[in-house]
Amino acid sequence: MAEALQKSADGPVLVVTGFGDIGNGGSTGGLFAISDSGVEHIDRISSMGLACDGRRLARVFRCRTPEPEGAEVVLYDQGGVKQYLRLDDAGAVHDVALDGGNIVVVSTIHNAVRWFSPAGEIVHEVRYVGPTDNWHVNCLTRRDGIWYVTMFGPLGSFGGSSPARQGAGRIVCLETGKTVVGGLSAPHTPRWLDGLWLVCDSAKGELLAVDEESGRIVHRLVCGDWTRGIAWDEAFLYVGASTRRRKDEHSYDHADVVVIDRNTWTLAERIVVPVQEIYDLLFVPPSLYEGARRGFDSNTLRTAEYRQYRIISELGVEDPRSLWPSGDPLPWSEFRCTIEADTPANCIAKTLVEVPLTLTNRSRSFFTSAPPAPVYVSYKWMDPQTGEFLTEARAYRTNLPRTVFPGETVELTARIVVPAVTGPAILRITPIQEGVTWFDDQDPANAIEFRVEVHAALPTVWEPVVR
Repeated sequence: MAEALQKSADGPVLVVTGFGDIGNGGSTGGLFAISDSGVEHIDRISSMGLACDGRRLARVFRCRTPEPEGAEVVLYDQGGVKQYLRLDDAGAVHDVALDGGNIVVVSTIHNAVRWFSPAGEIVHEVRYVGPTDNWHVNCLTRRDGIWYVTMFGPLGSFGGSSPARQGAGRIVCLETGKTVVGGLSAPHTPRWLDGLWLVCDSAKGELLAVDEESGRIVHRLVCGDWTRGIAWDEAFLYVGASTRRRKDEHSYDHADVVVIDRNTWTLAERIVVPVQEIYDLLFVPPSLYEGARRGFDSNTLRTAEYRQYRIISELGVEDPRSLWPSGDPLPWSEFRCTIEADTPANCIAKTLVEVPLTLTNRSRSFFTSAPPAPVYVSYKWMDPQTGEFLTEARAYRTNLPRTVFPGETVELTARIVVPAVTGPAILRITPIQEGVTWFDDQDPANAIEFRVEVHAALPTVWEPVVR
């Protein structure tokens, strides 16, 4: 490990958050600690941003899509989890900060940064006007009492296309909307250090140090992969670099913490972390590191009972029974369902639409969104003349609201991204068992189809809203 991580017992500990997707190979996600003794995998809960004020450590649990139940933030002290907050008025939360007693989160799907009280109520908001995820506001920091954010856009409706990210990204003063650093490509993790802006120019796999007044790039280091997450000590910078964004045969194996000499801006070391993507890095006091390791296990009796229950259940003992059915691959004869839904006849290109529907399980098996082969509701966009797919982008997956028993019907709302291609299109909604098969590939009766007219996206208008 790097010389800087060879700390004394009372020195700060470098913690790392990461995430991944079950079924794509490699590790999934979780919380890690890095020291001279190696990389410790503390837990496996996929996570995003971190924040620390010396007394508390805040952590955002990852939510892949803007689920209706909102976001989850946990606060640790030296004894473990001090507080769990479900934030119903936030979606696709990427980053977190602590502002006195309030918790600040970046609600990316809402183009907003929101302040929540300890009770989980909104007390302040800065929101940028536009379609869903139009700006892709992602990370925030505070300098001299002023808040700054990184954003990709504007990109157009629902995140826009990848080419639109090139050069459109920037660091922005949150409440004025003034750009302090521009010309970036999918930027993350703005940090002010030594009179310069540090920022991960993620799409280019770089770490930059930029002079705000002149806009000059003072330092640049190509880290080789998708960069995100920055920490530092007296001698080194530490940057997350995720190989998964390369989408090659090694994409899901690991990510790296790139160690950079602060004096020479040269690569000192790469530390392999068994996670698909790194999101954040932070040095924390040893007491908070111990609290994060303890997590929810502050009640030793409850912890012991739960672990015993889990062991007995995994051995197949009928009493006690398992909490939920496993998501094992279904037999081919069990891919049978009925879907009923209504969808708008007209949609705007590159937007997110929500389609209420009912799903009936016509098989003798359970349908569940639990691993290892979860069942989701998804969709396909096709040309009505040729039957060819209109987009190569991976379709959104919508979780089932709960395990669906044989013969049972459930209601849910499918989230569907409209393609960029305008004109007439066929939308086919059908379940998929991840890593196994689409339900409609086994029987067309497992899907429902609609003819939809896709219209051009509305022009983007930039305007910050403060309340």
